[in-house]
Amino acid sequence: MQQLSWSDDMMLRAEGPATPLQIQMLLIYDPSTAPGGKVTFKGILEELDARLHLADVFRRRLTELPGGLHMPYWVEDPNFDLEYHVRHIGLPQPGDWRQLCIQVARLHARQIDLRRPPWEITVIEGLNAVPGVPKGSFAMALKLHHCAVDGMASVQMIAALHDLAADSPRPPGPDRPWRPAPLPSTSDLLSRTAVNAALYPVRAGKVVLSSAPQLVRGLAALPVKLVGGLVSSVADGNRPAFPPKTRFNETVSPHRVFEARFHDLADFKKIKARVPGATVNDVALAYVGGALRRYLAGHDELPEESLVAACPISLREAGDTSGKGNMLAGRLQTLATDIADPLERLAAIAESTAQSRSEAEQTTRTQMLELVATLPTALLGVTAKAASVLPFSGPTVANTTVTNVPGPTQPIYFRGARLLRAAGLGPLIGGLNLCHVVASYNGILSISATADRDALPDPARYAQCMDEAFEELLAAAG
Repeated sequence: MQQLSWSDDMMLRAEGPATPLQIQMLLIYDPSTAPGGKVTFKGILEELDARLHLADVFRRRLTELPGGLHMPYWVEDPNFDLEYHVRHIGLPQPGDWRQLCIQVARLHARQIDLRRPPWEITVIEGLNAVPGVPKGSFAMALKLHHCAVDGMASVQMIAALHDLAADSPRPPGPDRPWRPAPLPSTSDLLSRTAVNAALYPVRAGKVVLSSAPQLVRGLAALPVKLVGGLVSSVADGNRPAFPPKTRFNETVSPHRVFEARFHDLADFKKIKARVPGATVNDVALAYVGGALRRYLAGHDELPEESLVAACPISLREAGDTSGKGNMLAGRLQTLATDIADPLERLAAIAESTAQSRSEAEQTTRTQMLELVATLPTALLGVTAKAASVLPFSGPTVANTTVTNVPGPTQPIYFRGARLLRAAGLGPLIGGLNLCHVVASYNGILSISATADRDALPDPARYAQCMDEAFEELLAAAG
């Protein structure tokens, strides 16, 4: 058995019916490269069944301790049923992009059944009118609860499902047939809880003693930064210390919308080359800032002050395949929506992100997470859940989420079908009703938007704003 980390447990406790904390990948395939030029649903089930042993997340579920006394454990599901987790639907014809987006958004809005392994795959056929996608293509919508994987771990899971060539041999099977381990008894769970409770003061003490001195030094600059920001705000006259409130900072409804755009990564590299020190991720932030600027201006809602993005950062070290749960920190990042010129906007973003990439700043984030981990997750979860359901009358912390998920740099195949496009959907929480996922795959960069339907009732218009923001950046880059 493996116990959830404190951050994974908090995600369980914080979610509600309108705010399921799950991530999803939309994967679109061309079956013409598969044997016989087609992939059947039966063949998909066979392929998945042959690869279940490559990732533990497939066949493990949660078991709660009596009374929720401590963090749950992962256990092997003795009733695992592959056909429950893999579903099959078809788009109504003509099978266009808007119909696909609607179906994916509906899937994303539904909570995963946590009594079973927390993942689902929905095979979607009938993609006969999606621009840039061959007729007869199919999609797989892979949905996972955030307590099971973070964005980087989901990439590892996707790698387990794919090959590097259409005719690659399937990975070797397990050494022996899978047999689930016996479920733990109540007495076993209670004894584990007692041991953890007894060791808690020792663990917490070690974390505080090892991290506190460095963390205090790292945080010592915060008051200066905050005061400096306030002084700067006063000096600039109208610029407030907090970002402005927008339509994306209200209570979340249970309904979702989804949109995505796909671009050549080479174009993003061309744009970043125009601003010294800029990164591809900075260009993506400038892209999102431009799209939001156009969209809100079109609704006569563009604030004079810049919007701010919350940017999750993976703290996993390169090559980490430990599966120790979510390892995420975050930073607040200006989107420079108060700057009309696209390259000036990119330059302002690049300047502000440079500090966040410093090694000292990342060390401080890691130490802060370790200290937070010593708090009871029940308290953290209740606080987060309360924040998701209360009306948002306090100051806005961020206006949207922008997260980056790097994927394979070369083509990959499932059951011989070539993966053409990949896009991501992220979770929403109260007060943060718009999430952007930046995902790269095989020289293509996708930027997608997951939003509350009440906050973004016209996703096609927002997609148009995304296109216009990109064209504006590309034209400015020459």
